[in-house]
Amino acid sequence: MRHFWRLLLGISLLSLVGVHPALAQQVKLRDGTLLPEKPFYIVTYIEVAPSEVQKAAALIKKHSAASKQQAGNLRFEALQGTGRKNHLLLLEAWQDQAAREAHAKTARTIAFRKDLHPLLYSPYDERPHAPLVAADPSKIAKGGSGTVYVATHVDIIPPEQFPPCKRQVNENGPCGNALVEKLVADSRKHAGNMRFDALTQSNRPNHMTIVEMWRSSKDHDAHIVHTETKHFRDAMSGLAPGSSLAADPLFVINPLSGSLYDEQLYALID
Repeated sequence: MRHFWRLLLGISLLSLVGVHPALAQQVKLRDGTLLPEKPFYIVTYIEVAPSEVQKAAALIKKHSAASKQQAGNLRFEALQGTGRKNHLLLLEAWQDQAAREAHAKTARTIAFRKDLHPLLYSPYDERPHAPLVAADPSKIAKGGSGTVYVATHVDIIPPEQFPPCKRQVNENGPCGNALVEKLVADSRKHAGNMRFDALTQSNRPNHMTIVEMWRSSKDHDAHIVHTETKHFRDAMSGLAPGSSLAADPLFVINPLSGSLYDEQLYALID
């Protein structure tokens, strides 16, 4: 009986601190590509009660500052939604999964999760990622008060990731993953871009998070209406790039994605 309770306690702690023992295997895409195991990325969505924003932000800033000092940390950013202030985001990059798991087990991290929990109105949504196309985290410029951060959840229907993709104008491609990779390459050349990475969710390889940094809102505004960006959105919707609207008013698009292209804007708080 004593052994049972010890086991139960261990499982509970693993759940609390967000350790992902099942993710030790390297991420393999549908075309057989193995993504790098390092760095190890975490994207965490935090939604708190509107009345608790200041308290939650203070906890998150303190946690962010401490986490940056943890062994193996390459980058740690705490962000706040520019539209909904009670939506916050943590962007983490670690030397490897072991370093992140060691961080998750520290008393400081466990205390942070316990203190934050009563302020949440939605579960702490922590998502591990591997780099699909990502720059060296240590070489990316630091954000400032005017930096525009963008995190976009991309959900590509598995058969549409690689050729043949039946929903694309040309089933031989480019298909979902190639479209995202091209968007990254194109966007990094746009004026004011500081970071444009595509990360693949480790436990759902057809889900991605696109992480962007722009020097100003003006630069970001120019990017979203850039021809290359608009062509990407067309192609992801199963439309010929540059078409945007079909001549038939009853035409219903048949996108390569399984959900909305969920672009969210944030500002740095630490």
